[in-house]
Amino acid sequence: MLITGYIDVLSIVSHKVYDAAAHLMETASRLIPANTFCIANFDPHNTKVIKAFNRDKVMLNEGLVVANPESYCALVSRHAEGPLVIDNNLTHPLTKDMDATQFVGGCSFLGVPILDAKGEKYGSLCAFDHEYYQFTDKDIDLMVSLSEFFTRLLEMDDALEQLRASEEKTAKQMEEKANLLAVLSHEIRTPMNGIIGMTSLLQATELTEEQRGYTEVIELSGSSLLSMMDQILAYSRNEAESIELSDHPFRLSEVVNYIHTLFTHEAARKGLLFTSRLDHDHELVGDSNKLRQILINLIGNALKFTDEGGVDVTVRAEMGIDDIVVITCEVRDTGIGIPVERQELLFRSFSQVHDEKGTGKYSGAGLGLSICKQLAERMNGDVWLVDSRPQCGSCFACQIVVRQQQTATA
Repeated sequence: MLITGYIDVLSIVSHKVYDAAAHLMETASRLIPANTFCIANFDPHNTKVIKAFNRDKVMLNEGLVVANPESYCALVSRHAEGPLVIDNNLTHPLTKDMDATQFVGGCSFLGVPILDAKGEKYGSLCAFDHEYYQFTDKDIDLMVSLSEFFTRLLEMDDALEQLRASEEKTAKQMEEKANLLAVLSHEIRTPMNGIIGMTSLLQATELTEEQRGYTEVIELSGSSLLSMMDQILAYSRNEAESIELSDHPFRLSEVVNYIHTLFTHEAARKGLLFTSRLDHDHELVGDSNKLRQILINLIGNALKFTDEGGVDVTVRAEMGIDDIVVITCEVRDTGIGIPVERQELLFRSFSQVHDEKGTGKYSGAGLGLSICKQLAERMNGDVWLVDSRPQCGSCFACQIVVRQQQTATA
């Protein structure tokens, strides 16, 4: 899905920003003439030093864990809303009796809080100097600015986690929807096949013209329902990205011949001329089944909306670099065409471009073109409307990318 790539990019950005933050902290350690700087975070019980910078004397090490009652960094959270400045830890009332004072030795201290996305104390940025450096207002402002930077970084991380959790939830919902539709499709298909089968048997008996008309309506309606279920199921699987492309050798002429054989009878039944042309045969590698599915949808639509004239299909392949082959197909009909004001609905899911008045003549799920576009985009291509005029016909084109089959050499 598009979101997954987006989150992956954000994750990379997050890591890069953390690296930049560490460099910023190191820069601050050079700008402020104190000995030791650290980034620490704390939970209700302990404080952990995430990053430490020592100049002359090692006062703190990365990974150090200290109980909060003995943590200078935790003092920032417990006793200060903003920066906490201690000129001498040996005499200051907050630190003079702490066991940690004996550990770090006499020093001056500056700490500023870091807040998380919820506005709660996450940790602190701290500076220590064993020579009792007196922190200036500029030093404090710089540390406050850095803490705000880390706060925004934590907000970005929180947003990233929320996006990831939301995507996982959406993916699960899509999987459940696809499974539900698969079950529904099976449960509907079984009795519907029985209805169509019994209708065929009924048509073989002696019926009046009126009765035969009724059975034909039942058979047509059942077939339409099955076709609609197939489209909805295919659309759901595409949305959930559960359909994988196969990669197998095929001849382009085989695809065109299959399409020609499949639709010649249907076109003749409507009194239409159906023609198909291939500029040059090629041995290719790709998913020929998906290409056939696209063409079946496009040609099926063309025949559906054409009552006079015919449907013409042209297929051509253009060789590219590195064995890449671009297949372009055009399906042109002499049907009812598409009004300009409704062409924007063409590739929308569940949209009906024709039959908006509910006559039922052109009923369907409104997913054929949407599925075509999904499949083509999966194969690094597209489907689009070339041109269309009301009562003068339409022309749709699709384009996909495959590879040329390598010829074995002795």
